[in-house]
Amino acid sequence: MLPYKNLLKQTLSPAFFLFCFLSTGCNGKGQDASFSGKTGDLCPLGKATAVNGYQRWALVIGVGQYKNDKIPDLIGPPNDAQRFYELLTSKDGYGFPKENVCLLLNEQATTAKFKETFEKVLVDRAQEKDVAVVYFAGHGSQTRDKNGDEPDRMDETFLFHDSRTNDIGDLVDDEFNVMLAKLYSKTKYITMITDSCNSGTSMRGDKGTFTARFAQPMEQDTKADKNLITDDKGDGGGSWIPESMPGLIAFTAASDGTSALETEGHGIFTDALLQVLSQARDQPLTYAQVARQVPSLIAATSYQIPYFQGELDRPVFGNTVRTRPRGWEVTDAGAQIKLAGTPVAAMGKGAELRVYDGTATGDTTRDPGKAKATLIVDSTSGLSATAHISAASDSAAKIAKGDLALLVRPADAFLKIKVRLRPSNEPGGIVQERTVALRKAIEQDLDAKILVELTEGRGDYELVMTHDNQLQLMGPENKIRNTYVTDAKIPASLWQHARQHALLALQGEGGSLYADNETLQVQLIPAQKQGPCAKGAWEQAVANTEQIIPLCHAWNIRVRLAEKSPTPLLVGGIIASTDGGTYGFPTDGRTVLLKPGEQVVFNSPGETFRGTPPLDLQDRILVFGTQETNPVAWHLLSSPAVSRAMGPKKSPLYKALDAYLAPGSRGVKIEAEAIESSPWTMSSISMRVEANQKFLKQKSEETPIAKREYTVSNFNIAPYMPDNPETALYKVLAKADWLVNASGKDGIGYKQHTWNKPNDEQNLKMGIDCSRFIWFSFTRAGLPYNRSNDYISTADMVGKNSRMNDQFERCDNDQDFKLGDVLVYRDDNQGDGHTVMVIDPIKRIAVGSMAWDGNAKVIPDTLADTGVEYQKIKVKKDMKRWDRSTMELKACWRYRPFIEEAKKPGGQPGAKALTSVCDQANRCGVQN
Repeated sequence: MLPYKNLLKQTLSPAFFLFCFLSTGCNGKGQDASFSGKTGDLCPLGKATAVNGYQRWALVIGVGQYKNDKIPDLIGPPNDAQRFYELLTSKDGYGFPKENVCLLLNEQATTAKFKETFEKVLVDRAQEKDVAVVYFAGHGSQTRDKNGDEPDRMDETFLFHDSRTNDIGDLVDDEFNVMLAKLYSKTKYITMITDSCNSGTSMRGDKGTFTARFAQPMEQDTKADKNLITDDKGDGGGSWIPESMPGLIAFTAASDGTSALETEGHGIFTDALLQVLSQARDQPLTYAQVARQVPSLIAATSYQIPYFQGELDRPVFGNTVRTRPRGWEVTDAGAQIKLAGTPVAAMGKGAELRVYDGTATGDTTRDPGKAKATLIVDSTSGLSATAHISAASDSAAKIAKGDLALLVRPADAFLKIKVRLRPSNEPGGIVQERTVALRKAIEQDLDAKILVELTEGRGDYELVMTHDNQLQLMGPENKIRNTYVTDAKIPASLWQHARQHALLALQGEGGSLYADNETLQVQLIPAQKQGPCAKGAWEQAVANTEQIIPLCHAWNIRVRLAEKSPTPLLVGGIIASTDGGTYGFPTDGRTVLLKPGEQVVFNSPGETFRGTPPLDLQDRILVFGTQETNPVAWHLLSSPAVSRAMGPKKSPLYKALDAYLAPGSRGVKIEAEAIESSPWTMSSISMRVEANQKFLKQKSEETPIAKREYTVSNFNIAPYMPDNPETALYKVLAKADWLVNASGKDGIGYKQHTWNKPNDEQNLKMGIDCSRFIWFSFTRAGLPYNRSNDYISTADMVGKNSRMNDQFERCDNDQDFKLGDVLVYRDDNQGDGHTVMVIDPIKRIAVGSMAWDGNAKVIPDTLADTGVEYQKIKVKKDMKRWDRSTMELKACWRYRPFIEEAKKPGGQPGAKALTSVCDQANRCGVQN
């Protein structure tokens, strides 16, 4: 045993080591064997096989190769589909006979073949109470709605191998709904899983390690598209699953505007899903349990937000007898242990496995105290591996051929992050001399050099230079994670980001005693005392779900131990912030013991936190429960660089983290030591900080909102201001915000009138209408509006020959509106129009001069509550219509300088405007 581990065991319990163990790989950084995509006889149509009195059917699709050259190919979908097929049909899988499962990959997964197979394999053969599963991995997209059933007037689509070729369109959700309805008439037990997405999101393109499974909407209707269903049989919403099939289960890789992502040839959603589904317990695994575990595993790698729908309390795939987990099998128990198994993303050199008796099942394999030994992988080919024993139980039998090995901590490569230093020849690039210095500092840092890989190609993160020569770290979601005052802070910051990849992938090992995300009920609650900078309304989330924190609000962590817990538990945990910081609690090292049914609020000094930037990024809170004999000093996990011990005085805890997080250190041969013996559990929840939270809310689901649009009071434009005040976007937003706040009550009033007074002040006293508001915001910001800077009415803003073309690009077909876009609406029936400037396309907030405020009819302009306002569309799920269904979007205009500025650091919303927004001494960020 290494000396520091002896020292650690004197101060910390074995439970700490469990804390550092990681689960089966979920981010795709391992080197799995790739599948060719040739299915051969993997789509049988012969005699079906019944299991336990009913039949299980499945259609599994993986499309990564497309005939249309304009559709980018994907590496991951065939791999994902093959792995899902193995999960269903393998020895330790879910009991699907291979003759009941059809696998279609790449060129075999044509649109026609899918429809034919769906009919023959599922619809024609399914009977009442049979289980039917449909899995699809590949590109998703959208197309124009043909029957008016979609709120955003866009249908969701799947792309098969031959989509958009030879007049073959995408498979539209309306048509797929009809197919599902036929199957639903035969059996109600349908599960649909899609690792694709139907909306795009902002990413760093080919410089990032992620690839989105989203194709841009079709440029024009195909012949097949023109013949789509146009009656009332659409799905009726933005979801794949219509309300007419309430029992149907749907798991979707991405929602809320995020993208389904893949990396290194694996879908991140499928990786996490397979990891959870590979588990086994004495009690049947339910869809609800899967839905609680998958999001936290995805968060370890990706910002995508999965979606789960249906009767989730049912057993997964109807299987109530499965008790053996999927793992690797010991094939040789000699001096060097040999293993074989199906490809696992995180399997590789340095991975750690726990070995159980070959007959072990269910909760036994989730109890570390019942393991024979732990292994460290020395080498792997993807389907086989060699390993050595790193820890062994004195009381357990020796490892034998046929024993079960389960991955508990991933390979070394999993823990690294790739960071790109943007070159000087790109916008926001770092000058060569500074790049050389940065590279040297990172490579010489004892921590960073182990977990950070600098790359000139694709990177998980990217360092860029701002307009004022500061460096910023861009995350995978293309948002600012950190802005550095000095370059010296960068190596430690990158190490902290990498460390979080490991921490966020943790899963408990509760055996038969505890269940992750169930035994511990966690909530974030508002602190009793709030500062003057806190604005907005707090909406309390239920336990173990995401909490939205209004900007600058103080909050605490509340933990309750479930009454059904068989033992008391010591509780503590960490907050993993998107800026890389990790904060352990209790902060003073005390032990907090909860008996079943008891709860605690962590509110001692240092345990009250504040909702500060960055905004709209998910932080994770991990709360752990360990048995009384195994206390853990959670406060030592806090990791701001300034607080960590340096040199030879590093704490035992820090040395242990080195051992668990440093690639290669687990591969050295050491004396066998005792393995872990104490079950433990954890719960993981997310939080996001948002500004401008004070919106109108429904009193209940049954009570509709009477208002159509409404004013967002006291709206704070700061989160949307670019870092560079010299940009056109900054100037236009500042001028628009001035118009909103120029009047003490409700902005400049609304009025259509001839702009013929001697000066702006006198004209504005009379009021301003919507189209002139747009003209004013640009011209008074000193920017060209058109060739002669003339005012343009809404009627003249929509035509192809509009003078808006002088300085703006059309963005009508862009499904993701951008900050600063000008949207022009017209009502062909009444002959009137309206125009606004987009502020937040996700929250559907725009700014403009409004002739109404929350009324169904246009009200007289003599009423006070009209004028230049920030408003939020509430009853529409898009921005394609304004106050009434006939007021339709006719044109979207995007200012050309905004387009160019967006390519450069400082040209889009940054962090500087919010630097002091929570600081009372700086007037909460209010500018003079």
